[in-house]
Amino acid sequence: MRLSRITHSGVMDNITGPSHSVPEEDREDSLRGLAARLGVKMHDPLWFDRALTHASSIAEDGGSGGGDYESLEFLGDAVLGLAVAHYLFTNVPDRTPGEYSRMRAAMVNRQSVGHVGHVLGIAPLIRLGRGEEASGGRRRTALVSDCLEALIGAIYLDSGWGAAEEFVARVFHDEFLKARRTDTVWDYKSRLQNHCQAEHIGLPRFEVVRSEGPDHLKEFEVEVFLRGESAGHGNGRSKKEAEQNAAREALEREGIVLR
Repeated sequence: MRLSRITHSGVMDNITGPSHSVPEEDREDSLRGLAARLGVKMHDPLWFDRALTHASSIAEDGGSGGGDYESLEFLGDAVLGLAVAHYLFTNVPDRTPGEYSRMRAAMVNRQSVGHVGHVLGIAPLIRLGRGEEASGGRRRTALVSDCLEALIGAIYLDSGWGAAEEFVARVFHDEFLKARRTDTVWDYKSRLQNHCQAEHIGLPRFEVVRSEGPDHLKEFEVEVFLRGESAGHGNGRSKKEAEQNAAREALEREGIVLR
């Protein structure tokens, strides 16, 4: 089925730069070109057309066409969250639920998703009403984020879970790397506190049990308590360093694999 509506779209010079209206004589061909560029198969172009159609365009058309992206965005948000959770569970093993949630949240927030959408170049194909176009809607990160989530929902409906998961894993690769780098530098004390929250036990209590030496060469020993019992010791040239080392020992005793 051919898509007969003619639309006017904008081209982004860069993520924050101006857009320029470019007429498209055949929207279906443009959508198929986008799908090919994104490395996904398109069986029913109407799903992709809907994913990239803003409500303002529908309103101006008097309700004609296949609908806007909002319902698909709801579905795509869930698909994106599951795909990211599956990737993290598989590729970043032995984390607590709280740690996984923190990494996933960093990847699926509107800023991150919108950035990926801009990089993929979906903005020029978003169908907007004249008012939304004039107000710079095509440059709004939130709108591009919503459309990318809707597009993920369209891929899921058009080609199934496997295609949607593969697409997310591929186009969010840089966001995965950022999440893993963030996880790597996360300190042991914070990880221990997060572990306690996930296990529904009291937060760790740190006590300085020894402090000796002159001020410029002072050494500290800290003991950490979990569930009212000693869970680890740590030494350091500062109280903070000693706490980190004590937390690391406590994590190891709790069976948390440190990488």
